[in-house]
Amino acid sequence: MSEPIIRRATRDDFPHIVRMIRDLAAHIGKGFVPKVSLEILEADGPFGRDRFRIFVAVHNVQVIGFCLYTFAFSGWRGKTGLFIEDLYVDPSARGSGLGRKLMDAALEAEAKDGISYIKLEVSTADQAAIAFYRKSGFTLSDTEAIMFCDRPET
Repeated sequence: MSEPIIRRATRDDFPHIVRMIRDLAAHIGKGFVPKVSLEILEADGPFGRDRFRIFVAVHNVQVIGFCLYTFAFSGWRGKTGLFIEDLYVDPSARGSGLGRKLMDAALEAEAKDGISYIKLEVSTADQAAIAFYRKSGFTLSDTEAIMFCDRPET
């Protein structure tokens, strides 16, 4: 099997990314339906407001994975890092190291700007994902909890 190509996402990749975000939500469960759309990716992504960036993995012209990230600043570290919002690899390619390669591509692309760490969220129910991240060098925080405060939609 040939190696997948990892590259920055293009507009043509957006329909595949929307599908994979929905597949990721279905994998995690909990009945959550993502609100992502092509229009949102276009408006807020790398070709719009540049609020996030995306790398994709392509194999035989099929997009089989992606890493969507933003930037985070840590006063504790005194450094800027990447916050991986979504990482997805098609089930057919899981276990191949592709997820790690996607994260490495994002980190390498941004390293010139002083990016030095990666932070992410993982579902506590997804033990396979936790094992993957641990194998990739991540540790679970015993001092931080995820909290949200959504603004009312207008």
